[in-house]
Amino acid sequence: MNILQLAFHTSPFNEIGKNDGGGMSIYVQQISRHLSDNHNVTVVTGEKAESFKDNNLEFISLNIFESELNVEDKELFLQEFKNKLEESLDLKNFDLIHAHYWLSGLIAKEISNEFDIPFIFTSHSLGVFLDGYNKERVDCEKIVMTSSNIVTASSVFENMLIADTYKVDENKIKKVTPGVDREIFSPDLSVNRENIFLSIGRIQEQKGQLQTLEFLNNFKKIENDFRCIFIGGPSGKYGDEYLLELEQTVKDFNLETHVEFSDNLPQTKIIELLNKAKLLIHTSRFETFGLVAIEANTMGVPVLTINNGSLMEIIENNKNGYLSESLIDKDVNNFVSHLLNEDRKFKEVSLSCIEKSKKYDWVKTSSNIEKEYELLLFK
Repeated sequence: MNILQLAFHTSPFNEIGKNDGGGMSIYVQQISRHLSDNHNVTVVTGEKAESFKDNNLEFISLNIFESELNVEDKELFLQEFKNKLEESLDLKNFDLIHAHYWLSGLIAKEISNEFDIPFIFTSHSLGVFLDGYNKERVDCEKIVMTSSNIVTASSVFENMLIADTYKVDENKIKKVTPGVDREIFSPDLSVNRENIFLSIGRIQEQKGQLQTLEFLNNFKKIENDFRCIFIGGPSGKYGDEYLLELEQTVKDFNLETHVEFSDNLPQTKIIELLNKAKLLIHTSRFETFGLVAIEANTMGVPVLTINNGSLMEIIENNKNGYLSESLIDKDVNNFVSHLLNEDRKFKEVSLSCIEKSKKYDWVKTSSNIEKEYELLLFK
């Protein structure tokens, strides 16, 4: 198969955790590498990046906009991207298109119509998650999903949301669970754990880091020996403002000795911290999946979350983490306190995390996607 992967608004091979580089980038990067073992895979982005070719995998940046540009502004370059795409590639040679995020979906829809090429759509995030309900984006997402041959969903939660909210035919929706790179995320059981909490994700309001600070402010009333490291840089139009708000809140809560903002870190450093940490705090209410939670569990780190959507499929209370409506809760405090103070309890939960995470693997994810491609083309 000749497969075209579209990642219009962000390069899957740029730095993760910076600007728009998040879970989607990891997803596209991983499935493209695995699919290229048996197929020709071309990944194209509009974000400025270094193009390369590695055996059957070719990555092409059309070098249209800087990575720092807001998604809303990148939207203005959709037509230029499509024009350059048609100039740069012989599109009729592709067997199928896999579009990632709604902006790529709009382009894939047009190419699919022009060249009669089937296309698959993966949302990675949805307009219904945004404050104020972005109707224009939701309408576009519905058009893309209705036009596509297949819509993938990363969780049962996303599957139901797409079917119910976007009114997409359930037969078109295929559940394909993301994975973990087990060569990288491999726990070192010889490392001594410390009272470290981690918050991993781009600094933007929808990720909910402010609620993490509110939890820490409440938790320090019963425990004082802990440190929380926020990993990730500002993202989106208001990311810098949100970071300033977080830094001011740290001062207002007198959490200076407990909190550190590390901006982006290389993956090796994140692995090092996951090996030392005792908890990942996940405060993003809306996720199509929750990749960071699986990565933490794979490293033996339990997850505390308020996500009552996709994370309900991952986290089991007192087994591999704790899921609560609110972080300001005595049961939450008790769970975290036990992790910090009872080595036996932490080891029990940590081993459960590792065991429960074993079903997630990018090799399996890519194989499932490959099957969907084949069913689409050869049915």
